[in-house]
Amino acid sequence: MLKYTIKRLFQSLLTVLLVISAVFLLLRLLPTDYFFTEEQLIKLTEEQQQDLLRANGYLDPPFVQLGNFYKNLVKTEHKAHYFDSVNLVDDATFEISFFDKGAAAKVKPEDVSFERADGQTQDVAITVVNVAVKADAPNTVVLTTDNPVQKKINYRVTVGDHNGTFTVRKEGKSVAMKDEMATGTWDYITHMRVWLNFGKSHRVQTGLDVTEIIASKMAISMKIGLAALAIALAIGVPLGIMQARYKDGLLDGAGQAFTIFINAVPHLVTYFLVMIVGSRLFGLPIQYTVTNPNSAILPMIALSMGSIASYMLWMRRYMVDELNKDYIRLAKLKGMSTTQVMFRHVMKNAFLPLAQYLPYSVLLTVGGSILVEKMFGVPGLGNLLPDAIAKYDSNLVIAVVSLYASLGIMGLFLGDVLMIILDPRIRLTEKGGTR
Repeated sequence: MLKYTIKRLFQSLLTVLLVISAVFLLLRLLPTDYFFTEEQLIKLTEEQQQDLLRANGYLDPPFVQLGNFYKNLVKTEHKAHYFDSVNLVDDATFEISFFDKGAAAKVKPEDVSFERADGQTQDVAITVVNVAVKADAPNTVVLTTDNPVQKKINYRVTVGDHNGTFTVRKEGKSVAMKDEMATGTWDYITHMRVWLNFGKSHRVQTGLDVTEIIASKMAISMKIGLAALAIALAIGVPLGIMQARYKDGLLDGAGQAFTIFINAVPHLVTYFLVMIVGSRLFGLPIQYTVTNPNSAILPMIALSMGSIASYMLWMRRYMVDELNKDYIRLAKLKGMSTTQVMFRHVMKNAFLPLAQYLPYSVLLTVGGSILVEKMFGVPGLGNLLPDAIAKYDSNLVIAVVSLYASLGIMGLFLGDVLMIILDPRIRLTEKGGTR
């Protein structure tokens, strides 16, 4: 299984890279005017435009540009702590530890100040009168103040250009010692941040990183998409099971009619019917707004309709196929009732083919739906790609296409791995690692 998983993962990554490369090279066939903002096209002379294109590498050979794109695709950022900890020795003595051992020796009394972090005026001013490096800890300074600190107050300590907040805890007349000191949040926190750099948008939202644009819209699309998927699973799968259980009955006929209607009628008509029924009969808002949770109901229902019909259709089919197999007949001959057979054997085996596509469906909820988001005014990711293409925002197009390709391909990969885990009948051959 490990060999197969590694092989499939490698194939998936290779496919994603090929898709990104193809889109990048195709976009480089566009006229160079589309690499400028509208303001730049007006203000810059032809010579200045050429200089800017040359400086950004747009005049290099296409495959050189592709190499530079991949070279700058992954960015890292590292920031380190300035402060390590603050401890209160007594009423008027502090110890401040630094991550940088050289920082302690540079601290002077005039560099250090204390103030209330909540912005209120201090009852008693605190001034540092002496600074000394701790003998047994070269990265720690001992600060002596002219007045005692007040209990249960949030203080902001500033050392040069760096500052952080902390709280002094005192119970009655006792003073909080080292281990009782509550270290707060600091301006400089150690972390390594890694992100994908697709450049800045130059037409849709000029000057903003395309990753920020996508991230701001992705959350909305994913919220509505996941809710729609949950609705589809909760309704479509049970109805498909009931259709198979009462095959050729009234419920089965109604379910098949619904499935045929949803698949035959254009999606736009279905969404329009959801909009009319929801707004007229139930008074639900048509236009989505972030401040009104009820405005998300109609987009969720509209987006789930196609999936409900699909789950009903395929669950019924797989259930009927399983019911006609020999092991089901044998189970019935041994005295098991139809209900027992359905829940113990048929349902589990029939759901496995659907389970294979669940990771794919979950990941693609990020992408949103162009029609649903357009009709209901949802500011999600669905409209971003058409908008970027219409405005020739090449950086944004590459980023969105890369996202869709990655989600789709990784969804199929995870589905294959899930099938290997769930279905013991699947065995991988030694040669080639295929199913």
